[in-house]
Amino acid sequence: PQNQALKKVNFLPLWVPQPQFAGYYMAKDKKIYEKYGLDVNIISGGFSKDVPAYLKEGKAHFGIMYLSSALRERAKGTELVNVGQIFQRSEIMFVTKKSSGIKTIHDFRGKKIAVWRTVLVELTSGFLKKHNISAEVININEGVNIFLKDAVDICAVMYYNEYNSLINFGIDSNELNVFYFRDFGMDFPEDGIYCMEQTYKDDPDLCEKFVKASLEGWSYALLHPDETLKVLRAYQKIGTFRDNLSHSKWMLNSMKDLIQPLGKNVISGELLESDYINTAKFLRKNKFIDTIPEFNDFFRGTIKYE
Repeated sequence: PQNQALKKVNFLPLWVPQPQFAGYYMAKDKKIYEKYGLDVNIISGGFSKDVPAYLKEGKAHFGIMYLSSALRERAKGTELVNVGQIFQRSEIMFVTKKSSGIKTIHDFRGKKIAVWRTVLVELTSGFLKKHNISAEVININEGVNIFLKDAVDICAVMYYNEYNSLINFGIDSNELNVFYFRDFGMDFPEDGIYCMEQTYKDDPDLCEKFVKASLEGWSYALLHPDETLKVLRAYQKIGTFRDNLSHSKWMLNSMKDLIQPLGKNVISGELLESDYINTAKFLRKNKFIDTIPEFNDFFRGTIKYE
């Protein structure tokens, strides 16, 4: 039987099933992974599941990480490699209410900034350092309530996620000022597919198949949004996480610009060297890393799906 020949693969996204990971769920649901000879188990992610730890301990073959965190992890001695860069730009932003009078980043001085207890914390501290701003950073575990209640002046959010939650809570986009990190020299691409260097050395073919199938899954997901949202819904039912449909639609729609930023129909798994250098230099300057790994040691993918 064909199933005996399928190679078992464990894959850990950063978070629970949501449109940010639609391509992988569709690659599984539409049997695209199987077509490439893979039997993929998608582990539901979350705060308690650290991707680098899962990779190091062999609990996952592949995982999703932001470029900035993967570089920091590599600098600590974890031999991670990027086999496919899925998101091609950054969607992190600060939001403030216009009523707060905060119009420029220099108005952040002395203010309170709410930041999810994730990689956003280090990127926020780097942003503040870069612009010589001293502000109070408050780590939060969920949601945007603290910002809605005016307990903080500024909130670090993802455009494709929490920003839309604010709109769903009834704030008009005209009432907000937004500051994209990418407009301030911090366009660090987020979700990429990572594995241990040993995994790549032992089986480069497995890595290529996993990335190719994932890109094909993304292509399918973006072309069939309604079906994709239904599939994600089914996966969400297995866990405790629920998203409302309009928010999920927004998030899935936002993925297009992240994955195909030039408006081309090419879904590229390529990490641009310029993006890599920009991210690494920022991390080194802010003393998050001491040395910059060679680009060709770090990035091992060269796949495009059209």
